[in-house]
Amino acid sequence: MDVSKLSVSILIPAYNEEGALAETVATISKLRPHFADLELVVINDGSRDRTGEIARSLPVTLIEHVVNRGYGAALKTGMARAKHDIIVIADADGTYPLDDIPKLAADMDQFDMVVGARTGENVQIPLVRRPAKWMITKLAQYLSQQPIPDLNSGLRIFRKDVALRFLTLYPDGFSFTTTITLAMLTNHYRVKFVPINYLRRVGKSSIHPVRDTVNFTILIIRICAYFKPLNVFVPPALLFIVLGMIKGFVDYSHEHHLGLLAVSLALTGVQMVFIGLLADLIDQRMKL
Repeated sequence: MDVSKLSVSILIPAYNEEGALAETVATISKLRPHFADLELVVINDGSRDRTGEIARSLPVTLIEHVVNRGYGAALKTGMARAKHDIIVIADADGTYPLDDIPKLAADMDQFDMVVGARTGENVQIPLVRRPAKWMITKLAQYLSQQPIPDLNSGLRIFRKDVALRFLTLYPDGFSFTTTITLAMLTNHYRVKFVPINYLRRVGKSSIHPVRDTVNFTILIIRICAYFKPLNVFVPPALLFIVLGMIKGFVDYSHEHHLGLLAVSLALTGVQMVFIGLLADLIDQRMKL
């Protein structure tokens, strides 16, 4: 696609990013010749440092939250104010290769969302976050039955009208990117992952490893239960039924009667199957 005919709104959520915000804006501003029009929106999300002061001196459309409302809340505010139908989101911490934005945009004639997947040659994700990131991604792939090279990349471009269809599902925190990825994949929208590099951030991260990992896991299960309920309920249901049958066989072989645990396991599995079927029927009904 010829991106010179494309108009984009680039959203930059910023919370305590005084160290890298000016450089981020300068880098993105150099991309203006690539596009028909480039709107640059900075959302100062209640920063406690000089982020707001710096942002007010920059050539951007500035939105300011009085208090910190969260990464997702900042992006939702930005989407509501964006004037173009093509939305780019990027972080203000210097981690993403912003020069790759035109490369991502070049595929927007064929896809509803293009994600910069942090699988390039130079990826500097902190070691402490890698195990949790790997487990969360594997869980998302298992439940969604889709390959996901990068579940929560903060550099991506998508169609505003498609993203707004899931507006009520987006959380206010860091799980925004996880939610939009799963929502689009499980609803069969066209999503492409493009390898990019990922650099060491400037300043201190706002992510809390334990708390956010738990929240991400719960979110993945919730989103998949919303769009793909059978994928969530049937596998554990079958496990309970099989365990109940095995326990029942052991009980009958040794004591010539079925134990309460065997019956409970099997019945729990059957109930989960019917809950999954009911959820799936509701989901299909809502799509009519």
